[in-house]
Amino acid sequence: MSNKNNVVPGFQKCLLTLAIAGLGGTGVIGAPQAAAQSAAAERSQVQAIEEIVVSARRRDESLQEVPQAVSAISGKDMLIAGISDLSDLQSQVPGLTVYPARATSSTVTAYIRGVGQSDPLWGVEPGVGIYVDDVYLARPQGALLEMLDVERVEVLRGPQGTLYGRNTIGGAIKYVSRPIGDETEIALKTALGSYNQRDFAASIITPLSESLFASLAVGSFERDGFGKNRLTGAEVSDKQLYAGRAVLEWRPDANWSVNLAHDAVYDRSAVPGAQRMVVNGVESFFSGEAPLPVSDHRYDVDNGFANQSNDTDNSGTALTVGWQGEGNWTFKSITARREGEFNQAIDFDLGPYPIADVDGVQHDEQLSQEFQWQYNGDALSGVFGLYLLDATAGGEVRNRFGVPTVLVAPALVPIIGPTLAIYGSSGGEVDTDAAALFGDLSYNFTDATALNLGGRFNREKKRAVVLNQNMADADFTIPNGQVSADFEGAETWTDFSPRIGIDHQLNETTLLYASYSEGFKSGGFNIRANTVQVPESQNPYKPEEVASYELGVKADIGESLRVNAAAFYSDYKDIQLSIFTGVDTTGDGNKDSFFGDFTNAGAGVIRGLELEYQWMPTDYFTLSGNATWLDAYYREYISAGVNVADDQEFTNTPELAYTVNGDFSFALAEFGNIDARLSYSYRDDVYPTTDLSDIVFQEAYGLWNAAVVFTPVSSDNWQLALEGRNLTDEEYRNTGYDLRGSGFPIVSGFYGDPRVWALRLDIDL
Repeated sequence: MSNKNNVVPGFQKCLLTLAIAGLGGTGVIGAPQAAAQSAAAERSQVQAIEEIVVSARRRDESLQEVPQAVSAISGKDMLIAGISDLSDLQSQVPGLTVYPARATSSTVTAYIRGVGQSDPLWGVEPGVGIYVDDVYLARPQGALLEMLDVERVEVLRGPQGTLYGRNTIGGAIKYVSRPIGDETEIALKTALGSYNQRDFAASIITPLSESLFASLAVGSFERDGFGKNRLTGAEVSDKQLYAGRAVLEWRPDANWSVNLAHDAVYDRSAVPGAQRMVVNGVESFFSGEAPLPVSDHRYDVDNGFANQSNDTDNSGTALTVGWQGEGNWTFKSITARREGEFNQAIDFDLGPYPIADVDGVQHDEQLSQEFQWQYNGDALSGVFGLYLLDATAGGEVRNRFGVPTVLVAPALVPIIGPTLAIYGSSGGEVDTDAAALFGDLSYNFTDATALNLGGRFNREKKRAVVLNQNMADADFTIPNGQVSADFEGAETWTDFSPRIGIDHQLNETTLLYASYSEGFKSGGFNIRANTVQVPESQNPYKPEEVASYELGVKADIGESLRVNAAAFYSDYKDIQLSIFTGVDTTGDGNKDSFFGDFTNAGAGVIRGLELEYQWMPTDYFTLSGNATWLDAYYREYISAGVNVADDQEFTNTPELAYTVNGDFSFALAEFGNIDARLSYSYRDDVYPTTDLSDIVFQEAYGLWNAAVVFTPVSSDNWQLALEGRNLTDEEYRNTGYDLRGSGFPIVSGFYGDPRVWALRLDIDL
C-alpha cells in the first residue's frame, strides 16, 4: 500500500520553500492588489455556489478565505446526505475515518490523515479533538453524537494546537449548535425506517423577556437490532439513544452575553453483533462436541456471557460569557464541566462458553476553563487563549478466561474438560492536569498577501494508580494473591508547537496558501500493564509528535465550479499503539491469558493529496464530492529490539478514498420542488487493527446512498425526505479482534450498517 522507495529527501522542506516563493510573487495573472478586501462581496455577486461561513479559526469568516484544509457540512447538506450522527460524516470529508469503537455503539474511533487513536480506555488520549461549541470532549465514550440541534459541523484537518488549547494532533471535529434568535422558533423532526427505526426530535427557541432567551431540544432515537443472540433470542446491534440540550442566554446589552447550556446523552443500546471468523477448538473442552463453525452472519452471535451491558451516560454543563467591544477586541470565557459513565461487556469468543468474557465500568469527570481574546483590525487579526483542564478517568475491567488444563491436538477426538477458570481484574485511575497558552494571528502584508503565525505552549501532568490482580471467584470479590501490576506513577510533559503560514489572494475568487505546523499528544500510563510478565509495561509511554507541511488552493472558477485542494507531508514520531500480548500466568509454558499492551511504535511518514469539488453546470444539476490519496508508512518500528518497519502498515488509513455526489433539483408541477442525490463512496484496502490481521483486513469496497427531498411550493416550513443507505447491502468491516497471537483461537469482525431506508419529516414552525 505504501511506496517507500519514492521518498525524496527534504521533500517537505522543498514543498514549503517553493510554496512561499510562489506565493510571494506580485500577481501571477495581473490580479489587482485590492481584490482581497472585497473578495467576499464580489464572490457573492459572481458565484452561484452557496457561501459557507465557518468559525474554524475561532472567528466567523468565509470557508473559502480560511488558509487551512477545512470542510463544513450544514444542516441542509446533512438532510440530503442522510447524515444523522458523526460516523455518517466519513464519506463527505476527505481524509476522515470515523466509526464506533470495537464492541460499542456510541464510543467514537476517529482518524484524520492517518492520525488518530483506536483505544478508548481511560488514560489514552484521542488523536482527533471533538468539540461541542468550543468545549473539548476529553473521552470518546458517548462522543458518536447524534445531530441534535446542530447548525453545522466543521472538520479541520492537520494539527490545530494554535487554535485549540487541547490535544488536536490529527485535527478537530467541531459541532456548532443552532444559534438562539430573537423570535420563537419550533422545529419537529421524525423518521421511520427499516429495522423499525423510529426517531423523534423536537426543539424550541423562545424569548422569555427582552434580554433573556431559552432553547430546548430533546430527541429519542430507536431501532431494532441488526441481528440476534441465537442462544437467548435477545437483539444485538439495536439502538436506544436519548439526548437533550437546554440553553439559557442573557443579553443585558449590545456588548455582553451569558450563555448557560446543559446537555445529556443516555445510550441503552444492546451489545453490537459481530461475526465469529475462525473455529474455536477450545469449545470442545467444554462440550465434548465439535466447535461451532465460522459464523455465516455478520451480526448474529452465540454469546453465552450473562452480562450484555452496553450503557453510556454522558452529561455536561457549559457557561460562556462573551463581550463584544466597540473597538477591535472581543473576549470569551468558557467554563465547562462534563461527566460520564460507561458500562460494557464483550464476549470475545462469541460463543456459549466462558472462554474470553470481559466486562467493566469506566467513569470520567472533566473541568475545563478557557479564556479567549480575539483581535480584528485592518491588517492584523487573531485569537489568543489560555486553556486549563482538570480531568479524572478510571474504572475496572474484569477478565474471565476459560482454558484447557491439557492441550489436545486439533486432530484428536474432542474431550470434555478439565478446564481452568482464570479471573483477572484491571483497575485504576488517571488524573490529568493540563495548561496551555495558544495563539494564532494573521498579518496582511498587502491587500492580497498575509502571514500567519501561531504557537501553543503546553504543560501536562498525569498521575496514574494501577492495580491489576487475579481473583479467586467469578464475582471478583476475593483476591487470590496473584498480582500482575501494582504501582503508582506520575509524569510531566512540556511542549511548544508552532505554526507558520502564508496565503495569497491570487484574484477575488482564488486563494493559495502554504503552512508548516506541529502537533502534540501527551503520553500516559498503561492501565492494563502486566509488570510480572512484561516489567517495562509499567513505564510511561511517550507523547506523540507530528510536523506537517501543507500546500493548498481554494478556487471558485466562474459562477459554477469550486475546487479546493491540498497536498501535505507529515513526519509522525513516537506513534502510540495498543496491541494484545499473550502471557503465561501459570508457568506451564503456554499462553493462557493476554493483556493489552501500549507502546510507542517509532516514526512514520504520511503524505497525501486531498480534493473537494462542486460543479453546477445548470440550475438543476450539481456534481460534488471529494477524493483523498494517502501514502503512509513506518520508517522505524522497533519490536524486540529489531526494526520491522518494512513489515508494518498504518491502520485505518486507506490509500485511496473518494465520494461522488450527483444532486438533481427540479419542480414537481405546481406541487413543490424535488431535490435528489445519488452518492457513491469508495474506500481502498485497509487494516483496521494494529496486529495487521489477515482475516480482519478489509478489502476495498464501495457504498451507494440515495435521498429524495420534497419541499412544497405552498410553504418551505416542512420537508419530506426518503433516504436509502448502503443500497447494495455491502458487507464491510469497520474493525475487529484477532487474539491468535495471544494464544487464543479467537477472531471477530464488527461490521458497518446493512442496507437501511428511512422516511424523514422536518417541520419548522
